Amino acid sequence: MLLFGGMVTSVSAQSRTVVIRRPVIVRSYNPFWGWGYNPYWNDPYYWEQRQRYYDQKSVSDSEKKLRKDREKYNADGYLTPKEQEKLAKDQRNYYKAVERLRRNG
Repeated sequence: MLLFGGMVTSVSAQSRTVVIRRPVIVRSYNPFWGWGYNPYWNDPYYWEQRQRYYDQKSVSDSEKKLRKDREKYNADGYLTPKEQEKLAKDQRNYYKAVERLRRNG
């Protein structure tokens, strides 16, 4: 009887809260890539359409950037040499994207 009396402890010391944090995986949208198996992997028409989609997206993105930068830099009525260089670079990128679309499309 004396041996069992020494083993009694409070229950509150044994209870605890465990917080588990799991990482959140964020995936970007890709209209040409599904989950798992892709039956069109070896299809040349699929790759042509995919390339055309990305070329058109590249043209629209570079056009938006060029338009946004032109509006921003022309707002004060004066273009600094640095701003002129950035606009020239944006315009080159736009022409490259248009040329890639013409060549592949």
